[in-house]
Amino acid sequence: MKATLPVVTVLLSTYNGAQYLAAQIDSILAQKGVQVRLRVRDDGSSDQTATRLAAYAKQENVTVVYGHNEGWKASFTDLMHDAPVIEGGFYAFADQDDVWHADKLVAAVAKLTQPMRPMVYHGNVAIMDGKMAFLGNRFSKDFHPNAHFPESFLDGWGVGATMVFNATMLRLIQQYRPVEPTNHDALVMALGNLFGTVVYDPEAHISYRRHAGTATGFGQDASAIKPTLMDRYRRYQKGPKHQFSVRAAAILAGWQAQLSPAQANILTKIATYQGRVGVKLGLLFDPRFRATGARKTLQVKYRVLMNTL
Repeated sequence: MKATLPVVTVLLSTYNGAQYLAAQIDSILAQKGVQVRLRVRDDGSSDQTATRLAAYAKQENVTVVYGHNEGWKASFTDLMHDAPVIEGGFYAFADQDDVWHADKLVAAVAKLTQPMRPMVYHGNVAIMDGKMAFLGNRFSKDFHPNAHFPESFLDGWGVGATMVFNATMLRLIQQYRPVEPTNHDALVMALGNLFGTVVYDPEAHISYRRHAGTATGFGQDASAIKPTLMDRYRRYQKGPKHQFSVRAAAILAGWQAQLSPAQANILTKIATYQGRVGVKLGLLFDPRFRATGARKTLQVKYRVLMNTL
């Protein structure tokens, strides 16, 4: 008797992505060794994205919702909370402008081996420019993310477009919908490290396209691989502030009863340090409040100092 292939629901948010969308969706639907169910939410596109999506929506395993423009954070949150829980199933985030290798999903599913425990997979990526010329892998072969708290919360590792998680993790996610928009992938990584298991794959199973219109990351040239200090500062200046404190507040609001007292204490300090001089000084000078490595720790402390954590 032929074994049933695992079901993977792919969550894709689109916005004015017509230029690259077909290559990405085709690569998603061509995945080997799994049953793909693609759920797309369009975030109010004004280009040809909706037309392209309508053609794919004719397929039985593709569902498209056309929404108003609310931003990619809220759009992905909608996708997570509207996704049906499928027993024994898996869920994956997708960006609109990448190309997946044919084994991307099956490689992830093979590592999510504990169905009763919340599990999250993330992996390396092959970074490409807008014309799909290879720039290099995002992480070195010897890279291994830190799973210890609070380092795992503050490091910011994990490329959302590589992430796959199980149905138990989806149930955990759907326990609470954050009031203030927060990065969907960073929230899922935090929940995985706090309450479940996160597994990392050093192999790249995705061609991660960086181009002038990319919403996140460092850009479309060599800075995407090895950003300079100035690159990092420019992204900090342009990027959203208070990401860590917003995420900490969301976790406390939705999952505090499941946190240990030590975890709750640190997250409370992160969420409430602004305007509380004693708490702020504690975060600045407590050696236990750190990320992995001196550079990332200094970045975190700088955010505390500037009230942008």
